[in-house]
Amino acid sequence: MLTTILAFIVVLGITITIHEFGHFAMAKFLKIRVLVFSIGFGPKLLGLKRGGTDYRLGPIPLGGYVKMAGENYESDREGAPDEFLSHPRWHRFLVAISGPLMNILLAAAILAFFNYTQGIWVAPHETEPAIVGPVEANSIARRAGLQTGDRILSVYGNPVDTWKDLEIALVTAPKDTLRMEVSRGEQILQLTVPPSDVDVVTSESLGFRFQRPKTVVYAVENDLPAQKAGLQAGDIIISVTGNGKTGSDFSQILNIISESKGVPLVFQVFRVEEGTGRDIWETPTSELPGKMLNLAITPIEREGRSLIGFSPDYQRDRQKFGLAEALVESVRQNYERAALTFRVIGRMLKGSASPRTLSGPIGIAQISGDAARTGDIAFFLEFIAYISLQLGIFNLLPIPILDGGMITLLAIEGLIRRDLSINLKEKIVQVGFVFLILLMGFAVFNDLSKVIDFTRIFG
Repeated sequence: MLTTILAFIVVLGITITIHEFGHFAMAKFLKIRVLVFSIGFGPKLLGLKRGGTDYRLGPIPLGGYVKMAGENYESDREGAPDEFLSHPRWHRFLVAISGPLMNILLAAAILAFFNYTQGIWVAPHETEPAIVGPVEANSIARRAGLQTGDRILSVYGNPVDTWKDLEIALVTAPKDTLRMEVSRGEQILQLTVPPSDVDVVTSESLGFRFQRPKTVVYAVENDLPAQKAGLQAGDIIISVTGNGKTGSDFSQILNIISESKGVPLVFQVFRVEEGTGRDIWETPTSELPGKMLNLAITPIEREGRSLIGFSPDYQRDRQKFGLAEALVESVRQNYERAALTFRVIGRMLKGSASPRTLSGPIGIAQISGDAARTGDIAFFLEFIAYISLQLGIFNLLPIPILDGGMITLLAIEGLIRRDLSINLKEKIVQVGFVFLILLMGFAVFNDLSKVIDFTRIFG
């Protein structure tokens, strides 16, 4: 819990501070008088006053604000040249957009300088054709008719060339009308995936995975058959025998497990000697130091799935970029993430995406804690970059009270070549404030509903 709280404060602290600094720096540059620069809401815990600005730290780390002279329509305005509303529209536009822009620049800088130049782990399967590996028994994918060895060509009309294309297409396609075009041998088949109640549609949530050259154990869950039988992280599963079948490759092994609830299986496992320093993916198992074991494991059923309780690993290759390449790759990656975010938002507005995909402060805190507990600084920084990008995008939405709302009003005033009435602007801001409070309340309820079954509480 302490790790989660500290990680949450660090993530929001960095992303909010850089956002508010964008507004602050642009206001100062344009000679707009800044009264308050606050990180966090609520009464001032710490602070100092310098150069006419009150710098504050508030107790609620869910946001921050920059208060400028003459910024609000209802406040007493003196008409001084250093007041916000005394400046031309294009100045106010620059102040409004500087916060989101700083978040986007932070995301790009983190990926470029702390990830790509230092080296990132790249999964080869992401750039390879989307060929289906194991398909779980009784899964959505199995009911749709998907089979091991099928090559997925398109999802809901979106072409799929690689496994990464497939995952993006699944996340952004309407889950209630999901259609796939697959190649099976000489045939081209049209498959219809039945509706599901999963929040985020992925290959794994549908019940299929990509093929892997070896079946390597990444992690073993506590108190499940795999752990009780002695299976360990790093073990290589050579073969599985039982239920009248024998399988040696990844698809065969997982297919046998998914079809063998309550049936004893014999796992032939190679346990690699610790500290060997050899690449288990590139080195033949026969050349690795270690020992062969036979483990008896009986799959159990959990949430409609037959499993033994282990997560399979996958190959990763380390890739480093030069500075120029890192900047280009960072911009490309952030552009793809932003485009994906807008596609998901579009689906939610159309009602074809579950609003449960929306995460609030509790969800962000949980993921922040998970990222921190990995102990991987690069991964934690990448998460900060992702949150910074999302914060920048969210603030650009044309919602009154957000930066995007102000930009939209300025654009409207520019088009009609006159200011909207103060009364109308006040009403728009009030509506935006109520909408934002409702949205925050929904996001918090959404977070809680993922860990609390409210249908049982309220019947």
